[in-house]
Amino acid sequence: MNQIAIVILAAGNAKRMGQSKQLMPWRYSTLLGSVIANILSADADKFFVVLGAYRNEIERKIDLSQTTILINKNWQQGLGSSIAIATSEIDKKYPGINAVLFVLADQPFINSPHLNKIIELHNKEKDAIIITRKDDYRGVPVLFPKQFFSELMLLSNDEGAKQIINKNKNLVKEVVTQDDTTDIDTLESYVKLYKSNLN
Repeated sequence: MNQIAIVILAAGNAKRMGQSKQLMPWRYSTLLGSVIANILSADADKFFVVLGAYRNEIERKIDLSQTTILINKNWQQGLGSSIAIATSEIDKKYPGINAVLFVLADQPFINSPHLNKIIELHNKEKDAIIITRKDDYRGVPVLFPKQFFSELMLLSNDEGAKQIINKNKNLVKEVVTQDDTTDIDTLESYVKLYKSNLN
């Protein structure tokens, strides 16, 4: 059976924000809480959240009960280290999982229908790396099949998995989304987007 895991990358310390953006209010929840609700509606088999900075506070304030928590003690090394830790744990403990779909904790507009389109394409194109596209944006959410797990486990810097994608362009497929792909990096962008999404 082709099992798929969704992993939320939520270990960073949001240095440009100056505080835990994972816990910032968003609609009826928090940024991270909203992203968790989105992924839990998707047609995946396992759900993971990678925590690092602010770990204790996040575990106290956000319901993570429907996800498996993974801890990145080296979160200062950046996004790549979280991808590596998540992939390593999944590969070791969940051998039935054949693909991992990575989602950012600060992309609250990405909804489950888009994630399901990525999963549907994976079920037809089992060897493809599947990325999200909107206008000039190409990136996360991104799905990697199992054949890339060994490379993902070696990542350590803040570039994430871009080098793997760039090296395997012939295997990259795109799923176009109408969702807002903005990731919220600064207080100014948060305030602006929060106000526009109160309704």
